[in-house]
Amino acid sequence: MDAAPVPPPAAAATGGRGDTSTLFDLLPVGAYRSTPEGTMLRANAALVRFNGYSTEFELLAACRDIAGEWYVDPQQRQRFAERLERDGQVTGFVSEVYRHRTRERVWVSENAHMVRDADGRVLYYEGTIEEITDRVRAQAALQRSEAHLRLITQHLPGLVYRVRTTPSGRRVFEFVSEGARALFGLEPQALMADASLIEAYRHPDDRARIAEAIASSVRESRPLTIEFRIVVPGPGGPGGDEPQIKWLQVTSVPVASDDAGTVRIGVMIDITQSRHAEAALRESEQRWKLALEATGDGVWDWDIESGAEVFSPRFVEMYGYTAAEVANRLDFFDERTHPDDVAQMQRDRQAHFDGLTPTYVNEHRILCKDGSWKWVLTRGLLIRRTPDGRPARMIGTHTDITAQKQAEALRAERDRAESADRAKTQLLSRVSHELRTPLNAVLGFGQLLESDPGLAERHRAWTRQILASGQHLLELVDDVLDLSSAQAGQLNLSLAAVELRQAVADCWTMLAVAPAAPRPAGLRYIDMGLGGAPLWVQADARRLKQVLSNLLSNAVKYNRPGGEVRVRCEPDGDGSVLLQVEDTGSGMSAEQLARLFNPFERLGAQHGNVQGSGLGLALSKQLVEAMGGRIEVHSTPGVGSRFTVRLNAAPAAV
Repeated sequence: MDAAPVPPPAAAATGGRGDTSTLFDLLPVGAYRSTPEGTMLRANAALVRFNGYSTEFELLAACRDIAGEWYVDPQQRQRFAERLERDGQVTGFVSEVYRHRTRERVWVSENAHMVRDADGRVLYYEGTIEEITDRVRAQAALQRSEAHLRLITQHLPGLVYRVRTTPSGRRVFEFVSEGARALFGLEPQALMADASLIEAYRHPDDRARIAEAIASSVRESRPLTIEFRIVVPGPGGPGGDEPQIKWLQVTSVPVASDDAGTVRIGVMIDITQSRHAEAALRESEQRWKLALEATGDGVWDWDIESGAEVFSPRFVEMYGYTAAEVANRLDFFDERTHPDDVAQMQRDRQAHFDGLTPTYVNEHRILCKDGSWKWVLTRGLLIRRTPDGRPARMIGTHTDITAQKQAEALRAERDRAESADRAKTQLLSRVSHELRTPLNAVLGFGQLLESDPGLAERHRAWTRQILASGQHLLELVDDVLDLSSAQAGQLNLSLAAVELRQAVADCWTMLAVAPAAPRPAGLRYIDMGLGGAPLWVQADARRLKQVLSNLLSNAVKYNRPGGEVRVRCEPDGDGSVLLQVEDTGSGMSAEQLARLFNPFERLGAQHGNVQGSGLGLALSKQLVEAMGGRIEVHSTPGVGSRFTVRLNAAPAAV
């Protein structure tokens, strides 16, 4: 398959399709147009499917360099182009190629011609591609069969001979067929005149083995079959041209014995091609296995008839075993498949055996040697059936997908958590609405009662309690909603430059004048940075005051009589601004600090007379982090606690 960059002028009006677009697209075989430079212009539906894509656009976008990406032998494209250039067309050009997307190797036959413009310049190549993998394999099998048949029908063509071994051990050829010329380049008469000529052609590394085998078979009067190499001089004679190494298979049987010696008949057959093919096959299979193992996959080869399975080293390593532990143990890994996965695995395998699916694909768990379960994706292909159609041999791979399965489980858990958060937010929003309506009525009527000048003082005290409790409940609802929104990442913030010292002063003023719960007697407020330069931070002004009010309120509520609330604002060296709120209360232990920022956690204060919901610090932490800062706490039992808030510095507001 070749490619090219510019559509032919004649096709410009139709996007490169020309008037034969329908025929081009409906051809049952792959069809293409490409330029000699290597970029594909068109590909019909059959060629798109052949390469594993869904649309022509996908194929054209993915395939950039046909020579390097499609042909198994990149030089094949050059040979293809040279033949086109020489003959103007190519017919039946056979190549081994990759299916572009899956990298499966297949055989194809190409027919192509060059399309030129009026000046004779090549515009593009146009051709068809037909997969002939089955045909190539059938031809190879047929060739082997025909070769065997010729050997039989022609009395094993090669070198057929009759040789006598005399009592002294001397060998004499009594008959040598014409095959001597093809095998050795010798005339039959020459060998019959001097049998030792043939010994000179034996490969030096094989001579001793051959001599021993022949002598043993003659001595024991038994058949002989042996394969060995011979070295045949080039056409120019010894030393004239490069010698040729051939593989021979020699078979002989004893037929007579008398006083003149023993007689054997035999045949020498050239098996060089068979040997090379076997070596090439072994090399190809090894490359295939190495390529698959390079991806981290384990390879398996199952002889279904015998039940024997062969596993690559990577395969057994995936599960913590050694090759020795699984050797000759049928169904070793099937027996270690998770019981919940066995039925589906067997159904998927049988579907492939029955021809219902092109490949066997299944995901299941296998028990490793260390007792853990590993998720694997197994893919297999039936490559041979018996003459009566039963599955005979299957090969495939195992891919470790444990991490993928764990990621899927985490995603599912995350989705469930997000769904639960959404449900919680919706519930809180609805509950808030349902609570606010009656609460606003209670507070409104309470304020009317409080403003009534004729209300008895005893009843006025009750009214104030109603108002205080209602306001506390309303603030609790607001805090719960804020905390839920912050945890879900749905808190709306308006970040801007806020002057921190003024924000602290405003919050302390509101706290000082508020009709709050009783404060410890003699409590003093100390501003450690009084009179300092303004400090601007990046924050939401309302949420920042919410945090400051909570920290200052806690410093007051949980302090001791005669204690102090110390506040410090100062720039930090890392481009942030530091706020510290320190009290002289009872302090907290390490165990209490670990639970401090948990929602509704009051650390035992719920048993005292200090009111609170346990939401303030949890919400403050969420708010500070949402504004890009962080909050820290240091506390010493019996001494007090210090809360530190760090926020990003901001340029002064104009």
